[in-house]
Amino acid sequence: MSTDIRIAVLGGGHAAFAHAADLSLKGFEVRLFEVPEMAETIAAVKDRGGIDSEPAASTGLSHGFARIHLVTSDAEAALEGADILFIVVPAFAHEAFARRIAPFVKENQIVVLSPGNFGGSYLFSQWLVAEGCETLPLICEAQSMIYACRKSSDTAIKIFGIKEGLRVAVLPAKKTAGVISTLRQVFPTLEAAPNVLWTWLSNPNAIMHPTVTILNAGRLENTGGDFLFYVEGITPSVEKVIETLDNERLALGRPFGLELMSHADMIRTWYGHQGYQGQTFPDKDRNPIYYAIKTDPVLEGRYLTEDVPYGLVPWEDMGRLVGLNMPICTSLINLANGLLDRDFRESGQTLGRIGLGDLSIEALVRLVEEGE
Repeated sequence: MSTDIRIAVLGGGHAAFAHAADLSLKGFEVRLFEVPEMAETIAAVKDRGGIDSEPAASTGLSHGFARIHLVTSDAEAALEGADILFIVVPAFAHEAFARRIAPFVKENQIVVLSPGNFGGSYLFSQWLVAEGCETLPLICEAQSMIYACRKSSDTAIKIFGIKEGLRVAVLPAKKTAGVISTLRQVFPTLEAAPNVLWTWLSNPNAIMHPTVTILNAGRLENTGGDFLFYVEGITPSVEKVIETLDNERLALGRPFGLELMSHADMIRTWYGHQGYQGQTFPDKDRNPIYYAIKTDPVLEGRYLTEDVPYGLVPWEDMGRLVGLNMPICTSLINLANGLLDRDFRESGQTLGRIGLGDLSIEALVRLVEEGE
């Protein structure tokens, strides 16, 4: 691991705090940036000069106060001299960050969408170009956030888990190998995904979050979210729905030549080093990572407002492209629409909405592999 790499973490939420604190404690020079409209999320960190990192013992991460080199809402200052930019914000915020950094991002910088969600890397490149960025940086995306974490205060982060074997891909895939070698100097266990289509179909948030939230909607409203999302929210019957949805997703990858990892295999790969030994989520007593995490306190949280339009909706849309019926995916979208009285299909990130609706399966694969 080389700590000569300079890192900019963009965002002010849970995972942004985890990136900034953990990587600072590991010896990297870290800048934390938030857009001016959301500057209050990092104001306390700026005043204090850093973040308290509170990792679980099983993570093996350092515990203590992480002094952050620069905390700012000045994009130019945050990006100046940075080697890697971690974009750690919800999918609906990607556009705002792309347009904010476009005048300052350099060709030799690596931009990591953590995670990319559906279409993330492609759209990010389009937004940069729209703002006049003439030489694009290397844009890659992770299939999920590398940390399982929650803020415990305005200047502290609890880290429950850190994933090993998380996969990342560059758009186009032919550039992935070179980028991975650099990223592994920061996160040594990262693995290369075949292409960004694989990562678009491999974020487990879209499998877990909407399913558990929708099937516990009454409980959430009655308790204000005062229950353990994974431990209490996932019963054997809820797990059956999760597994059926996951099987629909696995089938979706095959027409594109992709062998996706099952949800259960992801969890075992990511958290085996922290003691996870279960076969499915009902084995939650043997999954210490998620044990203390509660649900969102309201239905109008990102478990539905992000993971339905940026996860389930595009998966259903891709199913239509390849002629695959996805009844559980479709049912969950319909239920989310009913619960929140909106049409997520109207606002969701479909292939057509991101400008790829006219492409055949073969052309879509060429795009993510070669950039054509």
